[in-house]
Amino acid sequence: MRALFINPGGIGDQILLLPTVKIFKENFPDYQIDLICEPRSAIISELTNLYRRVKVFDFKEKNPNIFKLRELLRARYYKYLILTGSSYKANLIALLSNSEIKIGFYKGIFSKLLLTTPVILNTNQYTANVFVDLLTPILPAIEKRIKIESLIPEIKLPPTSIEWAKETLNPRIKERYFAKKIFIHPGVSKLSIEKNILKGWAAKNWAVLIDKLLENNDNTVILLGGKDDAEIIAEIHKKLSFFVKPKNFFDFSSFDLSIEKLAALISSSDLLICVDSAPMHIAVALGKKLVACFGPTDPKKLLPPNPRFIAVHVDNLSCRPCLFDTRRESCSTPQCLDVTPELMLDAIKEQLELIIAH
Repeated sequence: MRALFINPGGIGDQILLLPTVKIFKENFPDYQIDLICEPRSAIISELTNLYRRVKVFDFKEKNPNIFKLRELLRARYYKYLILTGSSYKANLIALLSNSEIKIGFYKGIFSKLLLTTPVILNTNQYTANVFVDLLTPILPAIEKRIKIESLIPEIKLPPTSIEWAKETLNPRIKERYFAKKIFIHPGVSKLSIEKNILKGWAAKNWAVLIDKLLENNDNTVILLGGKDDAEIIAEIHKKLSFFVKPKNFFDFSSFDLSIEKLAALISSSDLLICVDSAPMHIAVALGKKLVACFGPTDPKKLLPPNPRFIAVHVDNLSCRPCLFDTRRESCSTPQCLDVTPELMLDAIKEQLELIIAH
Protein backbone atom coordinates (compact mmCIF):
# COMPACT_ATOMS: atom_id res chain seq x y z
CA MET A 1 0.00 0.00 0.00
CA ARG A 2 1.10 3.56 -0.64
CA ALA A 3 0.59 7.09 0.69
CA LEU A 4 1.48 10.40 -0.94
CA PHE A 5 2.27 13.68 0.80
CA ILE A 6 2.20 16.93 -1.18
CA ASN A 7 4.15 19.69 0.57
CA PRO A 8 5.03 22.85 -1.38
CA GLY A 9 7.52 25.26 0.19
CA GLY A 10 11.17 25.35 1.11
CA ILE A 11 13.44 22.91 2.90
CA GLY A 12 12.26 24.27 6.25
CA ASP A 13 8.70 23.24 5.40
CA GLN A 14 9.94 19.76 4.52
CA ILE A 15 11.76 19.41 7.86
CA LEU A 16 8.65 20.57 9.72
CA LEU A 17 6.63 17.84 7.98
CA LEU A 18 8.91 15.02 9.15
CA PRO A 19 7.13 14.32 12.48
CA THR A 20 3.89 13.77 10.57
CA VAL A 21 5.51 11.36 8.13
CA LYS A 22 7.28 9.53 10.95
CA ILE A 23 4.04 9.07 12.91
CA PHE A 24 2.28 7.84 9.77
CA LYS A 25 5.08 5.32 9.14
CA GLU A 26 5.01 4.11 12.76
CA ASN A 27 1.28 3.43 12.50
CA PHE A 28 1.32 2.08 8.93
CA PRO A 29 4.70 0.33 8.72
CA ASP A 30 3.81 -1.59 5.56
CA TYR A 31 3.04 1.57 3.58
CA GLN A 32 5.45 3.06 1.08
CA ILE A 33 5.47 6.86 1.35
CA ASP A 34 6.18 9.26 -1.50
CA LEU A 35 6.51 13.03 -1.48
CA ILE A 36 5.82 15.69 -4.09
CA CYS A 37 7.59 18.98 -3.38
CA GLU A 38 9.12 21.91 -5.23
CA PRO A 39 12.44 21.31 -7.07
CA ARG A 40 14.35 23.45 -4.54
CA SER A 41 13.26 21.14 -1.71
CA ALA A 42 14.02 17.74 -3.22
CA ILE A 43 17.25 17.71 -1.19
CA ILE A 44 15.14 16.63 1.80
CA SER A 45 15.96 13.11 0.61
CA GLU A 46 19.51 13.70 1.93
CA LEU A 47 18.19 14.20 5.45
CA THR A 48 15.64 11.41 5.87
CA ASN A 49 14.92 7.84 4.74
CA LEU A 50 11.18 8.06 5.43
CA TYR A 51 10.29 8.49 1.76
CA ARG A 52 10.42 5.78 -0.87
CA ARG A 53 10.66 8.43 -3.54
CA VAL A 54 10.72 12.25 -3.71
CA LYS A 55 9.08 13.70 -6.82
CA VAL A 56 9.19 17.34 -7.90
CA PHE A 57 6.64 19.74 -9.31
CA ASP A 58 7.06 23.50 -9.67
CA PHE A 59 4.01 24.86 -7.87
CA LYS A 60 5.41 28.40 -8.22
CA GLU A 61 5.12 28.50 -12.03
CA LYS A 62 2.70 31.10 -13.37
CA ASN A 63 1.04 28.46 -15.54
CA PRO A 64 1.75 25.11 -13.87
CA ASN A 65 1.44 22.02 -16.02
CA ILE A 66 -1.70 20.45 -14.55
CA PHE A 67 -1.40 17.41 -16.79
CA LYS A 68 2.09 16.70 -15.48
CA LEU A 69 0.84 17.00 -11.90
CA ARG A 70 -2.05 14.64 -12.65
CA GLU A 71 0.44 12.17 -14.10
CA LEU A 72 2.55 12.34 -10.93
CA LEU A 73 -0.51 11.80 -8.77
CA ARG A 74 -1.66 8.78 -10.74
CA ALA A 75 1.68 7.18 -11.63
CA ARG A 76 0.93 4.77 -8.79
CA TYR A 77 -2.19 4.16 -6.78
CA TYR A 78 -2.04 5.92 -3.42
CA LYS A 79 -4.69 5.01 -0.89
CA TYR A 80 -3.92 8.15 1.12
CA LEU A 81 -3.32 11.61 -0.36
CA ILE A 82 -2.28 14.14 2.29
CA LEU A 83 -2.08 17.80 1.26
CA THR A 84 -0.30 20.29 3.53
CA GLY A 85 -1.27 23.47 1.67
CA SER A 86 -3.81 25.75 3.29
CA SER A 87 -5.23 27.43 0.17
CA TYR A 88 -8.08 26.63 -2.19
CA LYS A 89 -5.46 25.61 -4.78
CA ALA A 90 -4.23 22.88 -2.43
CA ASN A 91 -7.78 21.52 -2.19
CA LEU A 92 -8.14 21.61 -5.98
CA ILE A 93 -5.13 19.32 -6.37
CA ALA A 94 -7.27 16.57 -4.85
CA LEU A 95 -9.45 16.65 -7.97
CA LEU A 96 -6.52 15.32 -10.01
CA SER A 97 -6.00 12.32 -7.75
CA ASN A 98 -7.73 8.95 -7.71
CA SER A 99 -6.82 8.28 -4.07
CA GLU A 100 -9.44 6.69 -1.86
CA ILE A 101 -8.77 9.01 1.08
CA LYS A 102 -7.91 12.66 0.45
CA ILE A 103 -6.94 14.72 3.50
CA GLY A 104 -6.30 18.46 3.56
CA PHE A 105 -7.15 21.65 5.41
CA TYR A 106 -10.69 23.01 5.35
CA LYS A 107 -11.09 26.16 3.21
CA GLY A 108 -14.87 26.43 2.99
CA ILE A 109 -17.80 24.53 1.53
CA PHE A 110 -15.86 23.30 -1.51
CA SER A 111 -13.36 21.50 0.72
CA LYS A 112 -16.12 19.05 1.63
CA LEU A 113 -16.60 18.29 -2.06
CA LEU A 114 -12.90 18.04 -2.95
CA LEU A 115 -11.60 16.22 0.13
CA THR A 116 -12.89 13.08 1.78
CA THR A 117 -11.75 14.35 5.20
CA PRO A 118 -11.16 18.11 5.59
CA VAL A 119 -9.27 19.14 8.74
CA ILE A 120 -9.74 22.45 10.56
CA LEU A 121 -6.58 24.54 10.24
CA ASN A 122 -5.14 25.67 13.60
CA THR A 123 -2.12 27.90 12.99
CA ASN A 124 -1.79 28.99 16.61
CA GLN A 125 0.78 26.31 17.33
CA TYR A 126 4.18 25.05 16.23
CA THR A 127 3.98 24.31 12.50
CA ALA A 128 5.09 20.70 12.93
CA ASN A 129 1.98 20.20 15.07
CA VAL A 130 -0.15 21.94 12.42
CA PHE A 131 0.90 19.28 9.93
CA VAL A 132 0.32 16.44 12.41
CA ASP A 133 -3.29 17.63 12.70
CA LEU A 134 -3.74 16.16 9.22
CA LEU A 135 -3.44 12.68 10.71
CA THR A 136 -6.33 13.09 13.17
CA PRO A 137 -8.97 11.66 10.76
CA ILE A 138 -7.06 8.37 10.53
CA LEU A 139 -5.34 8.43 13.94
CA PRO A 140 -7.79 10.08 16.37
CA ALA A 141 -5.55 9.43 19.38
CA ILE A 142 -2.87 11.73 17.99
CA GLU A 143 -5.01 14.76 18.80
CA LYS A 144 -4.41 14.36 22.54
CA ARG A 145 -0.66 14.00 21.99
CA ILE A 146 -0.23 17.20 20.01
CA LYS A 147 -2.19 19.16 22.59
CA ILE A 148 0.39 18.42 25.27
CA GLU A 149 3.67 18.33 23.36
CA SER A 150 5.41 19.92 20.41
CA LEU A 151 6.59 17.29 17.98
CA ILE A 152 10.20 18.12 17.20
CA PRO A 153 11.51 17.01 13.79
CA GLU A 154 14.40 14.57 13.56
CA ILE A 155 16.90 14.13 10.78
CA LYS A 156 19.30 11.24 10.45
CA LEU A 157 22.77 11.65 8.98
CA PRO A 158 24.84 8.75 7.63
CA PRO A 159 28.09 7.97 9.48
CA THR A 160 30.06 9.01 6.40
CA SER A 161 28.78 12.59 6.70
CA ILE A 162 29.58 12.75 10.41
CA GLU A 163 33.08 11.48 9.67
CA TRP A 164 33.49 14.06 6.88
CA ALA A 165 32.57 16.86 9.32
CA LYS A 166 35.16 15.62 11.82
CA GLU A 167 37.85 15.40 9.14
CA THR A 168 36.98 18.92 8.00
CA LEU A 169 36.95 20.47 11.47
CA ASN A 170 39.62 18.65 13.45
CA PRO A 171 42.73 19.69 11.48
CA ARG A 172 41.65 23.33 11.73
CA ILE A 173 40.75 23.41 15.41
CA LYS A 174 43.12 20.77 16.80
CA GLU A 175 45.03 23.42 18.78
CA ARG A 176 41.72 24.74 20.09
CA TYR A 177 40.03 21.47 21.03
CA PHE A 178 38.91 23.05 24.33
CA ALA A 179 37.01 25.91 22.68
CA LYS A 180 33.28 26.08 22.15
CA LYS A 181 32.41 25.69 18.47
CA ILE A 182 30.03 28.51 17.55
CA PHE A 183 28.69 28.29 14.02
CA ILE A 184 27.15 31.36 12.38
CA HIS A 185 24.92 31.15 9.30
CA PRO A 186 23.79 34.68 8.37
CA GLY A 187 21.95 33.89 5.13
CA VAL A 188 18.36 33.55 4.02
CA SER A 189 17.00 31.96 0.87
CA LYS A 190 17.35 33.89 -2.38
CA LEU A 191 13.69 33.20 -3.16
CA SER A 192 12.51 34.87 0.04
CA ILE A 193 14.46 38.02 -0.85
CA GLU A 194 13.01 38.01 -4.38
CA LYS A 195 9.51 37.76 -2.89
CA ASN A 196 10.25 40.68 -0.52
CA ILE A 197 10.10 38.42 2.51
CA LEU A 198 12.82 40.12 4.55
CA LYS A 199 14.15 38.06 7.45
CA GLY A 200 17.86 38.88 7.33
CA TRP A 201 19.97 40.75 9.87
CA ALA A 202 22.26 43.63 8.85
CA ALA A 203 25.90 42.81 8.04
CA LYS A 204 27.11 45.47 10.50
CA ASN A 205 25.28 43.65 13.30
CA TRP A 206 26.79 40.30 12.35
CA ALA A 207 30.24 41.90 12.32
CA VAL A 208 29.80 43.39 15.79
CA LEU A 209 28.54 40.03 17.07
CA ILE A 210 31.50 38.12 15.60
CA ASP A 211 34.01 40.65 16.95
CA LYS A 212 32.53 40.33 20.44
CA LEU A 213 32.54 36.53 20.35
CA LEU A 214 36.16 36.45 19.18
CA GLU A 215 37.26 38.52 22.19
CA ASN A 216 36.80 35.37 24.27
CA ASN A 217 39.59 32.91 23.53
CA ASP A 218 37.33 30.07 24.68
CA ASN A 219 35.18 30.59 21.57
CA THR A 220 35.86 29.33 18.08
CA VAL A 221 33.65 31.06 15.52
CA ILE A 222 32.94 29.35 12.20
CA LEU A 223 31.09 31.16 9.42
CA LEU A 224 28.81 29.10 7.19
CA GLY A 225 26.95 29.93 3.99
CA GLY A 226 26.33 29.07 0.37
CA LYS A 227 26.20 30.76 -3.01
CA ASP A 228 23.03 32.65 -2.10
CA ASP A 229 24.82 34.10 0.93
CA ALA A 230 27.94 35.44 -0.84
CA GLU A 231 26.77 39.06 -0.74
CA ILE A 232 25.96 39.21 2.98
CA ILE A 233 29.16 37.35 3.88
CA ALA A 234 31.28 39.72 1.78
CA GLU A 235 29.63 42.66 3.58
CA ILE A 236 30.33 41.06 6.97
CA HIS A 237 34.02 40.67 6.11
CA LYS A 238 34.23 44.35 5.13
CA LYS A 239 32.86 45.40 8.51
CA LEU A 240 34.89 43.11 10.77
CA SER A 241 37.35 45.06 12.89
CA PHE A 242 40.44 42.88 12.45
CA PHE A 243 43.00 43.01 9.63
CA VAL A 244 44.75 39.74 10.46
CA LYS A 245 42.39 36.77 10.84
CA PRO A 246 42.28 35.62 14.48
CA LYS A 247 43.25 32.03 15.23
CA ASN A 248 39.76 31.36 16.57
CA PHE A 249 37.90 32.44 13.40
CA PHE A 250 37.21 30.26 10.33
CA ASP A 251 35.18 30.94 7.21
CA PHE A 252 33.64 27.85 5.60
CA SER A 253 31.27 29.83 3.38
CA SER A 254 33.33 29.11 0.25
CA PHE A 255 32.87 25.36 0.71
CA ASP A 256 30.53 23.76 -1.80
CA LEU A 257 28.27 22.17 0.79
CA SER A 258 25.38 19.84 0.10
CA ILE A 259 22.50 20.08 2.58
CA GLU A 260 23.75 16.82 4.10
CA LYS A 261 27.26 18.21 4.69
CA LEU A 262 25.85 21.46 6.05
CA ALA A 263 23.79 19.43 8.51
CA ALA A 264 26.85 17.36 9.43
CA LEU A 265 28.82 20.50 10.29
CA ILE A 266 25.92 21.88 12.33
CA SER A 267 25.76 18.55 14.18
CA SER A 268 29.36 19.22 15.31
CA SER A 269 28.52 22.62 16.77
CA ASP A 270 28.08 23.65 20.38
CA LEU A 271 25.83 26.49 19.22
CA LEU A 272 24.32 27.71 15.95
CA ILE A 273 23.49 31.39 15.46
CA CYS A 274 21.27 32.25 12.50
CA VAL A 275 18.04 33.89 11.35
CA ASP A 276 14.69 32.29 10.51
CA SER A 277 16.03 30.02 7.76
CA ALA A 278 16.64 26.42 6.75
CA PRO A 279 19.76 26.03 8.97
CA MET A 280 17.58 26.96 11.96
CA HIS A 281 15.25 24.03 11.25
CA ILE A 282 18.24 21.73 10.69
CA ALA A 283 19.65 22.65 14.10
CA VAL A 284 16.29 21.96 15.75
CA ALA A 285 16.03 18.58 14.01
CA LEU A 286 19.53 17.72 15.22
CA GLY A 287 18.77 18.87 18.76
CA LYS A 288 21.58 21.45 18.71
CA LYS A 289 21.59 24.60 20.82
CA LEU A 290 20.33 27.55 18.82
CA VAL A 291 20.00 31.32 18.93
CA ALA A 292 17.88 32.66 16.06
CA CYS A 293 17.23 36.28 15.18
CA PHE A 294 13.57 36.83 14.26
CA GLY A 295 11.97 39.76 12.46
CA PRO A 296 8.45 39.63 10.97
CA THR A 297 7.77 35.91 11.49
CA ASP A 298 6.41 34.26 14.63
CA PRO A 299 8.90 32.11 16.58
CA LYS A 300 6.04 30.36 18.39
CA LYS A 301 5.04 28.84 15.05
CA LEU A 302 8.55 28.09 13.81
CA LEU A 303 10.39 26.91 16.93
CA PRO A 304 9.25 24.34 19.50
CA PRO A 305 9.03 25.59 23.11
CA ASN A 306 12.34 24.20 24.33
CA PRO A 307 15.17 25.99 26.18
CA ARG A 308 17.68 24.62 23.66
CA PHE A 309 16.17 26.91 21.03
CA ILE A 310 16.10 30.65 21.75
CA ALA A 311 14.38 33.19 19.51
CA VAL A 312 15.55 36.81 19.78
CA HIS A 313 13.28 39.57 18.55
CA VAL A 314 12.33 43.20 19.12
CA ASP A 315 9.90 43.58 22.01
CA ASN A 316 7.06 46.07 22.36
CA LEU A 317 6.45 46.31 18.62
CA SER A 318 2.71 45.93 18.08
CA CYS A 319 2.96 45.16 14.36
CA ARG A 320 5.07 42.03 14.74
CA PRO A 321 4.75 39.20 13.98
CA CYS A 322 2.99 39.97 10.71
CA LEU A 323 4.33 37.78 7.90
CA PHE A 324 1.86 35.11 6.75
CA ASP A 325 -0.69 36.31 9.31
CA THR A 326 -1.59 39.80 8.16
CA ARG A 327 0.90 40.31 5.31
CA ARG A 328 2.27 38.24 2.44
CA GLU A 329 5.48 40.30 2.12
CA SER A 330 7.55 42.65 4.25
CA CYS A 331 6.61 46.26 4.83
CA SER A 332 8.68 49.24 3.64
CA THR A 333 9.99 50.01 7.15
CA PRO A 334 10.70 46.68 8.88
CA GLN A 335 11.61 47.92 12.35
CA CYS A 336 11.29 44.34 13.55
CA LEU A 337 14.71 43.64 12.01
CA ASP A 338 16.38 46.18 14.32
CA VAL A 339 17.48 43.52 16.78
CA THR A 340 20.60 44.80 18.53
CA PRO A 341 23.82 42.77 18.84
CA GLU A 342 23.48 43.20 22.61
CA LEU A 343 20.15 41.34 22.59
CA MET A 344 21.71 38.51 20.62
CA LEU A 345 24.76 38.40 22.88
CA ASP A 346 22.58 38.08 25.98
CA ALA A 347 20.87 35.00 24.49
CA ILE A 348 24.22 33.56 23.35
CA LYS A 349 25.66 34.01 26.84
CA GLU A 350 22.68 32.14 28.26
CA GLN A 351 23.24 29.22 25.88
CA LEU A 352 27.00 29.09 26.46
CA GLU A 353 26.49 29.05 30.21
CA LEU A 354 24.21 26.04 29.78
CA ILE A 355 27.00 24.30 27.87
CA ILE A 356 29.49 24.98 30.69
CA ALA A 357 26.96 23.81 33.30
CA HIS A 358 26.65 20.46 31.53
